Amino acid sequence: MSRSQSSLSLSAGEITSLLALFPRGLVAVDLETTGLSPLVDKIIEIGAVKITAAGEVTSFHTLINPLIEIPAFTIQFHGLTNEDLKNAPTLKKPLIDFWKFVGRLPMIAHNSSFDLGYLIKASHDFQIEFPPLDIFDSCRWGRAAYKPLQKQPGNFKLSTMSEFCGFKLNHHIAIEDTYACLKIMAAISDLGIDQRTPKEKSFVFRLSQFDKNDCFNFSTRLNGLTQLVQDKNLLDLEYNGTSAKQAHRPVRPIGLMPLPKGPVLFAECLLTGMNKSFLLKKIKSYSKLEASYWKAGPP
Repeated sequence: MSRSQSSLSLSAGEITSLLALFPRGLVAVDLETTGLSPLVDKIIEIGAVKITAAGEVTSFHTLINPLIEIPAFTIQFHGLTNEDLKNAPTLKKPLIDFWKFVGRLPMIAHNSSFDLGYLIKASHDFQIEFPPLDIFDSCRWGRAAYKPLQKQPGNFKLSTMSEFCGFKLNHHIAIEDTYACLKIMAAISDLGIDQRTPKEKSFVFRLSQFDKNDCFNFSTRLNGLTQLVQDKNLLDLEYNGTSAKQAHRPVRPIGLMPLPKGPVLFAECLLTGMNKSFLLKKIKSYSKLEASYWKAGPP
């Protein structure tokens, strides 16, 4: 199967369910990237599927040459190498074409803060304007919809939710993952819980909120943080959080990403086991935390 094609498709019933949620139509998007930090990593594949108000389904797909070495640990997931991408276009022109494809329709993705983070950051870097669209998240809606129910997926990863909703997914192929996102949204809608868990529960942000440079930029005193995050080091953060009982937080970093309130380190807090967003402007200092130290348990 070509990476521009999907083994999945949408039934007439699924399209009807999705248009009941988004009467003007919608666009689902998925990316493959060189890592998990939208502020520093690069896009290598864009896949998108659009449903118009009339129910027409069209797709957008492109591979991207990132102009950097793709780390081996990411290749094991998406299967794309520098050799595969050497003749692919660089990002700017495909990104312009992508926003033309989207138009002014609302967008959804699974864990959409990450996918949109890459698109927003790249558009900012190239000074490409994007419309003030509403962004929704199938993962977020899945949690809101299924957690109160007795029968629920084991977790809310795209692959797990796909299996739970009754279809097989060829994961980490961008166009395939967009169809999966749409099918999951349709399945949640078909639960008949719209009144208890409206689609607004899946709302993440509006793109017009990213209109300031401080959404993307961070202090040079944090430059060393980038490599520590890329190398997946455990970190000790001295954090000026409002609800913190202690200033130092041991964390397992996931990625650096832009949010409307400012750039954040998204990480697992090892004190609580929860994933949290740590505003970079509130990080007073940081240091590498030895794994052996953490295995001994927090002080």
